[in-house]
This record gives sequence, structure tokens and C-alpha cells, in this order.
Amino acid sequence: MFMKVPSSLLLIIILVFLSSCAKRGTPDGGPLDENPPEIVREIPKNNSIYFNDEKIRIFFDEYIKLEKLNSQLVVSPPIDKSKYSIFPQGGASKYIDIEINESLADSTTYVFNFGQSIQDNNEGNKLQFYKYAFSTGSYIDSLEIDGIVKDSYSAKTDELITVMLYPENEKFYDSIIYKEKPTYVASTLDSTYFNFTNVKTGKYHLIAIKDNNNNFLFDPLIDKIAYYDSIINLPGDYEIDLKIFKENPEFFIFKPFQTSYNKLSFGYRGNTDSLDIKISNKNIINSSQITFEKETDTLNFWFKEFEYDTIYLDLKNKNFKEKFKVSYPRKKLERDSLQINSDVQNSIDLGEKFILNSNIPLSKINDQYINIYNKDSVGIEFSTRIKNGTDIIFDFEILPNDKYNITVLPNAIIDFFDNTVDTLNYSLNTKKSSDYGLLIVNIETLKKYPIIVELLDTKEDIIQSKYIKSQFDECIFENINPGDYNLRLIHDKNENYKWDSGNYLNKIKPEETLHSLERIKIRANWVIREKI
Repeated sequence: MFMKVPSSLLLIIILVFLSSCAKRGTPDGGPLDENPPEIVREIPKNNSIYFNDEKIRIFFDEYIKLEKLNSQLVVSPPIDKSKYSIFPQGGASKYIDIEINESLADSTTYVFNFGQSIQDNNEGNKLQFYKYAFSTGSYIDSLEIDGIVKDSYSAKTDELITVMLYPENEKFYDSIIYKEKPTYVASTLDSTYFNFTNVKTGKYHLIAIKDNNNNFLFDPLIDKIAYYDSIINLPGDYEIDLKIFKENPEFFIFKPFQTSYNKLSFGYRGNTDSLDIKISNKNIINSSQITFEKETDTLNFWFKEFEYDTIYLDLKNKNFKEKFKVSYPRKKLERDSLQINSDVQNSIDLGEKFILNSNIPLSKINDQYINIYNKDSVGIEFSTRIKNGTDIIFDFEILPNDKYNITVLPNAIIDFFDNTVDTLNYSLNTKKSSDYGLLIVNIETLKKYPIIVELLDTKEDIIQSKYIKSQFDECIFENINPGDYNLRLIHDKNENYKWDSGNYLNKIKPEETLHSLERIKIRANWVIREKI
């Protein structure tokens, strides 16, 4: 005799049973794989001697992939990239193949440093700095040398700086770095540290470049460079701390092009402090002026109107001399019209200058046609000056929690062509003193003066700077907007009030710089003391 079970209770029993079964069968996936791939076998073996194979195969315990191989792989001594190939590229495999299609140098140790390019295919765990080495001779070279490379001016150093060793022998000459590849190469990869391994006993010159062309040659127009002062004699112990810099290029100017009726434009590079351009047309005495574009390496040559079919120009800049001629274009060009703008909109910080910018060089500012009033309608004393040919600097006392109305009447601004503008009006507000912070920098144990102390924002833009001539000078930054900042100290060795770069061929190092180790937090109405 069977007891009758209610249908509702039977349904509940079935659901509980199914749920229990489902839980027992659910996989948890196991622990996350955090281990890098391991090498199982290498054919030929790593550190082989008398190497004469055309193919190398490296086996792993799991599927791997190669990431950023072009930037991470360093082959030393360099082998032309067209002379070897590596698999896999863009796929997964349990082995790496290196195929070499070049006759290798005799009795030489070669190293393939894969950096951080080898990763497992699933989790991306990296096999750090795996190196495969072999020798075409009877032994493996085993000497090492390492060091660091940092930027000479910025606190941020470029990644992937190439460090090179050239043998010191009768074949070495300073300009070899422009023409011939080095014997050994290393890379900082994603840090500032470099390490040469498997180097032969001998004497070497050490050079570092930011090799933008990836050709192991120094191109001074685009590459940065650093060099070690002394010859390196291996084996030996060295503390190498290189400062990489961008050389100032030799002056060069490109053929001019006409952009408006009274203006020629030139692309250029290098120092223009002594630049002089004159119109050399016969029987022409013409006024001219040079201005520089702020965002590009372009200069503008402005000249007064005269009748011409062709303009002849003489250009000089120290030892550089050049002649140009520019034919008047068939298409009639318009004359530039005077435009005045300001980067300041509605408010101005304490300690700043109010500046107007012109698109045409200026010849005169008439202060009697300019009025400045504060919020109480009291006239403010001021003066003006022209800077860089196109900027008008207004000098007047800017007080906290105030308002200034500036009116620029016609004939106040006269440009190079004797034109003026209609009336201009500007209204500026200032914040309270308590909205700003103040920074006092105590410079201790510094022996080299004078120095330039620069207050930098997080983008390394210069917010303020101070010139300190001796240990007795104060270094105080006022009216700083709240935020994060850093300090850069420059030893102004030649006392020209700016940082100077170096030059490799002339063996000139860049002027020394120091950076604050930690960011300085500025808060409103706070006084911060920073010790350097």
C-alpha cells in the first residue's frame, strides 16, 4: 500500500534534487595562471659555440605570443632586420623560430634579447628578458656592463633608448656614429636601465641615442644623444649615469615663399640671434622686419610696398650666407589686415602681465590713447612695451579682488604699415589673495651658482621661474593656483639666463639640472616650505 504524495510537495522535492545536482556539477575554473611560460628545449642549445646553423627553435611548455617585438627585441651585435626573421608574428605557438639569412662574423658572440615580448597566450604573463646567445667561435664572451640613461632636462625620460659600444681602435673616429653601426647594442626598453651582456674583453666608446629611425645611426636633427666621457676598459667596474639631450641644430633656412603682398615666409632651424635679411634690389632702400611664428619653425619677413617683378634677398647669420630671389606671383595677393587678440579672457592671475598679440609687426604704441580703470573707476597708472615685434606688454599694478577695464582707442596701436584698429575693450577680474598658495624654497648644500629655479605643472610647463645668484638669495613663489607642482633647478654655467643643451662632436655636456623627487601640493591660503 503506497501513501499518496501531494503533487505540490512532489514538485518541490524534484526542484531541490535538480538544484543539488546542478551545484555538484558546476566547475570553478581553477586558480588563475600567474606563471610566465617556461622554456622546455632550445635547438641548438643556448650558449652554443661554433654556431653555423641557419635556424634556431625555442620550445615552451604552453602556447606563447610575441607582443611589441619590433621595439622589445635587441640583437647584439646588430644584424640587419632584413637578414633574419622570427615566428610567430601575430599568432600563437609553442615555439619560436629564428631564421638567419646572413653570414655571421667569425669568433663573435651574438645575443637575441627578447625583452618583455614573450607572453603566454591566455593571461599575458611575461617571460622577462629572455636572452638566447651563441658564438661563432670557440667560446662565449661573458663580460657585462650596465648603467642608466636619464633625460638631461625633463624629469620624464623616453623609453627605448639605444645604447651602443664601439671598439677603441685605429678605425674609430668621433663621427663614426653618423655612418657605421656599433659592435654591441643594448636598450633601456621600458625603463632607464641598460645592460650589456656577452661582451668581449677590450676598450670601448659608449654612446646612447633615442634612435627614432631604428637604424643604429645618430641623426642629430631628430635623435637625442648621450656619451660617456672616458674610454671603457673591460673587464672593469664603472658607474655609468648618462644624461641624454637634443642638440641645437646648425642654422639652416629654406627657400622663401610669399604668403601675402608684403610678407615672405621661411622655414628654418637653429639659432637666429644674429639673423639679418635685406632686400638687395638695385636703387631700393626698403624698411623690413622679421617676426617668428610661435607654434612652428617659421619666420616672416615683412617689407614696405615697392614696385618689383622679382625680390632679391641677402641673408646672413654668423657664418651662414645665402641669396634668394622671389618672383612676384601671377595671382594677386591680398595685404594682411591688422588684428589684435588677447590670450587672457575675463580674469587674470595676480603677478601676471596683460598682453595683447598682433598678427603684424608693430612700430609704435601711443599710451595717451589707452585708459585703464579699476572697479572704483579710478584711473590706473601704466606703461606699455613691444616684445618680439608683435606682443604688447601692459605694466601696471594688479591688485587682488579687483576689476580692470582697459580701453584701447584708435591710433593707440600703430603697425609696421602705419595702420591702426578700431576701439578695443577688455574687462578683467582678479581673485582674492587667499585663493592662492605661496611656496618658499630652501636650497641647501648647493655649491654651484647661479641657478634657475623653475616651478613646473604636471605637464612640465613653466609656471614661474626665479634666478638665484648666490646662497643668500631668497626663492619665493607667490600667487600659485592650487594644484600639483614640481621644481627644476638649472645650473646656469654660462650665466645667460636659460638652459643650454650639449654637443657631441664638441664634447659639450648640457647644463646640469635637478628635479624635486616628489610633487609639491599647493593649497589655497597655505604657505608651503620645500627643502632642496
